[in-house]
Amino acid sequence: MTTTEPTSVGLSEKAHTLLSSMKEDGYISELTDGYKLAIGLALANGMTPGEVPAPKRTILAVSGLDPEQEIATAIRSLVDLGEGSVYRYAERLAEWGVMEMAARFKSGFLDVAALIKNPKR
Repeated sequence: MTTTEPTSVGLSEKAHTLLSSMKEDGYISELTDGYKLAIGLALANGMTPGEVPAPKRTILAVSGLDPEQEIATAIRSLVDLGEGSVYRYAERLAEWGVMEMAARFKSGFLDVAALIKNPKR
């Protein structure tokens, strides 16, 4: 059985608000950039995230987020999804990553460069 992949991805309302704040504050230029960074942060930390809490808000088209399917390839190479959807898993990774970035942001400054160099606290 092949899993049907969604055409769009999202975040919880809370995570979406946090990601939007990071954009407004100039830490990321686009929501897509922050979403990708959040996925990368979760993967770099070896997270196995839980489900995205309701209510969930759809914010990005998969075709815009991952046009070359590089994110999907990275996730599949690092995680055994079985029959699961790679983009539903990407949502879970993004949710964790946004919440983690927001926790670090609480100190008043989100050092994105340091986040990339050393993802684990």
